[in-house]
Amino acid sequence: MEADQCATLSIPVERIVDIDIYNIPGADHDLHWAWRKIQKEYPHRILWTPCNGGHWLVTRADDIARIYADHKNFSSRITIVPKKWGEKFPLRPTTLDPPEHRPYRKLMTAALTRTHVQAGASGIKVIIAEAIARVLTLRHCEFINDVAIMIPARVFLHMAAIPDECAAQLPRYGEEPNASNVPVMDRFANFLRPWVIERQACPGDDLLSRLVCGELDGRPISEDEAVDVATAMLTGGIDTVVSILGFIMSFLAQHPEHRQVLVYNPELIASAVPEFIRRFPIMTKARQLKTDQVIDGMLLKAGDMIVLPPLQSLDEKLFDSPMEVDFSRPLAPNMTFGSGVHFCPGTFLASTELELFLCEWLDQIPEFRLQAHSQPKMSSGILGAMLELKLQW
Repeated sequence: MEADQCATLSIPVERIVDIDIYNIPGADHDLHWAWRKIQKEYPHRILWTPCNGGHWLVTRADDIARIYADHKNFSSRITIVPKKWGEKFPLRPTTLDPPEHRPYRKLMTAALTRTHVQAGASGIKVIIAEAIARVLTLRHCEFINDVAIMIPARVFLHMAAIPDECAAQLPRYGEEPNASNVPVMDRFANFLRPWVIERQACPGDDLLSRLVCGELDGRPISEDEAVDVATAMLTGGIDTVVSILGFIMSFLAQHPEHRQVLVYNPELIASAVPEFIRRFPIMTKARQLKTDQVIDGMLLKAGDMIVLPPLQSLDEKLFDSPMEVDFSRPLAPNMTFGSGVHFCPGTFLASTELELFLCEWLDQIPEFRLQAHSQPKMSSGILGAMLELKLQW
């Protein structure tokens, strides 16, 4: 008998659901309403699904926040389901727990400070302007592949002083870990390794040099450790930005009243970005239990996998009218960029990219909409992805 079948024998039938996080019903049309439907449909705070090797699924904001913050009982050693996939993709520091995680985190945070991001802002503006210029006179585009996908990889390469043309060598947007014979994370690492070796031999004043020439607990970082850290930084900042940009632009194309507020009041864009980030969370992360835990009356065993869907910022118990975009909403913590020790060190860079993009796009293309007879296409998974968004103006 399979392990997941054994587990379900001791779980009440009302807790067992057929939910495949890589194929959430309705997610192809609206990812967030599809997850929200699950949250509202089931009264329980925690569910069990036999899909993807069998795992628990949390549905409420306070439990999601607590588990993210509790590295003593919920390990980041495996962050992907099924477990056999997660075991194939260890990546420092993403899959390390404290105290091993801390020196890596310190190195990454120091390499990407607000000062460093602001110093690179002029180059980021150029990248964004060039991406928009590619489609401006066409008066239409498929936003993801024609515009969005051109930006975050080039921003990383710009910050890392790697030639711009190298962007074509990177894996494609939204690619799941098992989509190729060579795992996607290995392909990123293989791309970065020659550059890591070069910078460790001859460092410069750039993001990659700061990452790969630092120290861990007072000793020089090794080549393999440096490749892992650089890979974590690169992968953490590409698909996330593309996807969030897609969701924001889809919303603005369909909500002219919100778009016009930002067009006529561009000074509000900086405060609108955090609200967009809250409303359109994209990451579905897993944790592995280190100890037995009781959640909502259910006994979870050490070794079980538990999945944290993008629902924390969409829970009405934490946010009033959570599915509405409200530019005047007071700032409140959300999990879009993670939480606790694994809060994304590139958050300020990502927010800066989003803000600069909206300023440039709305200045040049203030009126735009979905192309006739088209609807955005999305997918669920580890990354909630916007796959296709046809715009015209």
